[in-house]
Amino acid sequence: MNLVFTICSNNYLAQAISLGASLLKHNPGYIFKICLVDRKNELIQYDQIPYELVEVEKIGISSFDDMFRRYNITEFNTAVKPFYFQYFFNKLLTITNIIYLDPDILVYSPFTELDKVLEENEIVITPHFTTPINDDKFQAENDFLNSGLYNLGFLALKRSIESDSFLEWWAARLTKKAYINFAKGMFTDQLWINFAPLFFEKVHIFRHPGYNMAYWNLHERVLNNSDSTYIVNKKFPLVFFHFSGYDPLIPQILSKYQNRFSLNQRTDIQSLFENYSYVLIRNNFKSFSRIQCYFEKTKQEDDKQTLKNNIRKIPLLKRAIRKIILKIISILNIEMDYSKMA
Repeated sequence: MNLVFTICSNNYLAQAISLGASLLKHNPGYIFKICLVDRKNELIQYDQIPYELVEVEKIGISSFDDMFRRYNITEFNTAVKPFYFQYFFNKLLTITNIIYLDPDILVYSPFTELDKVLEENEIVITPHFTTPINDDKFQAENDFLNSGLYNLGFLALKRSIESDSFLEWWAARLTKKAYINFAKGMFTDQLWINFAPLFFEKVHIFRHPGYNMAYWNLHERVLNNSDSTYIVNKKFPLVFFHFSGYDPLIPQILSKYQNRFSLNQRTDIQSLFENYSYVLIRNNFKSFSRIQCYFEKTKQEDDKQTLKNNIRKIPLLKRAIRKIILKIISILNIEMDYSKMA
């Protein structure tokens, strides 16, 4: 049996709900859960959401308080990913395969090819692209050297000793090293996965162009619509499209993370984005997107208080520095006097 989960805060629930509906439409035998990295908000009618919400505070992350105070909301949402995999594998013993999908994804076909891949493999990842990018527009090849060769909007694991070892290793790294800090070789949960094919066995790099189509691989993938079915490169079914960086309130911008393509240029995907906008708005995108994450707000308040405390300490610090400087000057003057005597 297969479980699919996504991770989001309250402000991304429209995307998560849309993902769930599209997934189960094409994969009716799957189980879908929304993992809520937030606290429930009184403005939201959770009983109207047709999927189980699994709150992050209830899955037993031992370093939870340290993590949410350490990271910004993007870092934190990605850092908890391996802990959710572990939670579901431990709690749902009849589940064989667990698949993670980012909330800003829609599914368009059954996961037929993925199911076959998981029969022979235990860890499945998708590369951002499989052919060279021959320009310097954003994002260029070197940008992905900073952010990761594989996109962690998708990850599939089969229950196994190797998957357990992978999750233990990954969780240990993300507890303290899920920052967005290119200078120190960190980019959320994603950059670490460059090591996965080296450190672990039965890791499959899934090159099927219909899985994880997104702005980062549009240079190598073209979409056609045949009898209401989307086909990639005239051969492969579109299984899921990742609408990373897209805002339905600014529908003319394909993605805020790139400048290589515009929707005016890419007429092949215009209908895809128009439909996605419609689906998100129908699922209350405007209402959900206004709600600030509880943990983000708490961290901001903690950071403000820390800053105030540090400001109060500045006069004392200045006096200490002044004493040190005067002491150094005094010592230098004495040494100068001794040199004159010599």
